[in-house]
Amino acid sequence: MVLNQLLQCNTLKKNYSQTTILNDVTFSLEKGEHFTVVGPSGCGKTTLLRCLAGLEVIDGGDIILNGKSLVTAKPEDRSVVLMFQDALLFPHLTVIENVTYGLKRRKTSKKDRIRQAEEMLEKVKLTRWNNAYPHELSGGQKQRVSLARALVLKPDLLLLDEPFSSLDATLRESLRGEVRELLRQENISSLFITHDRDEAIEMADRLAVMDNGEFIQIGLPYEVVTNPSSIESAMIIGEGMALEEGFIPLNKVSAVNENEMIEPNFISIPGKVTAITVKNNQPCYRVSWEKGTVLVTSRTQLHQGESVYLKAGRGTIKNYINQEKHRRQIQ
Repeated sequence: MVLNQLLQCNTLKKNYSQTTILNDVTFSLEKGEHFTVVGPSGCGKTTLLRCLAGLEVIDGGDIILNGKSLVTAKPEDRSVVLMFQDALLFPHLTVIENVTYGLKRRKTSKKDRIRQAEEMLEKVKLTRWNNAYPHELSGGQKQRVSLARALVLKPDLLLLDEPFSSLDATLRESLRGEVRELLRQENISSLFITHDRDEAIEMADRLAVMDNGEFIQIGLPYEVVTNPSSIESAMIIGEGMALEEGFIPLNKVSAVNENEMIEPNFISIPGKVTAITVKNNQPCYRVSWEKGTVLVTSRTQLHQGESVYLKAGRGTIKNYINQEKHRRQIQ
């Protein structure tokens, strides 16, 4: 086992009937690390978490936590906690009773479990809600209770299945930072899954892109977003334009009026302005093109519905890494 390595997954396989859900998924996780998996719906993200938590039996491969295989271990015997999209609180229990539920099952004394729960509720800023019931809480408060219930067990690994997806955008952004900081304070490793690019980047020390049951790229968030290894990865996580011949980072793209002359050393792709917004105190234009939409700036004022060209220097195109070579590298 590698020093400081917490988790090692080797060629995980999972099938439902004749459909392959996980196809030779291999990766590792260090102690204290926050690993995020991003990918489209149905690509296998949630199934991966359920296999790690012991809620699904794998059809091949191995899961090693702290040097021991978990393949035959029951969910309750794994130092792994799964936090779902919904808070899943017991409606007939108070907040503090929900938080102490797992400790009670572990036979922790009542005095100790109440003390630990009160300390954790203070950390998630819910002290004055100790005796409230779930129906008295907002969506964000329910997720804080769910987080406290998970962290009070002191797991080696916390699995988070899109826990902010049901919350409004402002609350999501606020909770992301709070959860990341709390995990750091508690020194708990996490594996976070999402289909939201911004969320994936903010929550990750390392970022994995998943597609059709496979990891197609793993790396530091900035590297993955700015240097996608394939057109598939670029379309899932890349911040820019995914072309067949390569990837153009978004900061190298601008929109120009369709009548503007394009220099020979630039490429131009036709598009249409679908929305106008303000970002970083300057106007930005949402432009739709053949393979999606991008949010770009322009030297001239554009109007909604206007036909434009997306312009970028030919030298800014980044070639994709050979896909098979890259898969061997990440495994």
